[in-house]
Amino acid sequence: MAAKMLQELIGKDVTIYAEGGLGGYVAKVLSVEDNFIKIEDKKTIRYLNADMITCIQLKKTEL
Repeated sequence: MAAKMLQELIGKDVTIYAEGGLGGYVAKVLSVEDNFIKIEDKKTIRYLNADMITCIQLKKTEL
């Protein structure tokens, strides 16, 4: 996924679907560095490889 597109999501609540995952991560995007996206959900902070992301959903009210 293009880093420029990911930069637009910083600070927003999104649902992220990654390859091999059965469900999505509902989290806030904290930062984007090189090919990784840092997200925070209720209990953890995760670093996801942007190449593994298949879909990101953002509610229209967040736009």
